[in-house]
Amino acid sequence: MSSNGQYEYKIEIDTMEDAKKIVAIATKLKGKIVLRSDSRFSVNAKSLLGVLLAKKLNWSNLRIVMEQDHYSEFKKYIID
Repeated sequence: MSSNGQYEYKIEIDTMEDAKKIVAIATKLKGKIVLRSDSRFSVNAKSLLGVLLAKKLNWSNLRIVMEQDHYSEFKKYIID
């Protein structure tokens, strides 16, 4: 779904392997990609440390926010 010229999807990171794969996907893509929580904390999705922090702290309602729509690349982790 698009809002404010950005694409935002609810995402779930279950395992450490999921976190590593999300970072691997994000680093191959152009544009800014961040993970954001309800409390408005955000981290760069291209940073393994940032993604691991988001998982470790169990951020509520975790969303991936992108400048370009890369839904198909992250489809496995997006919750409808």
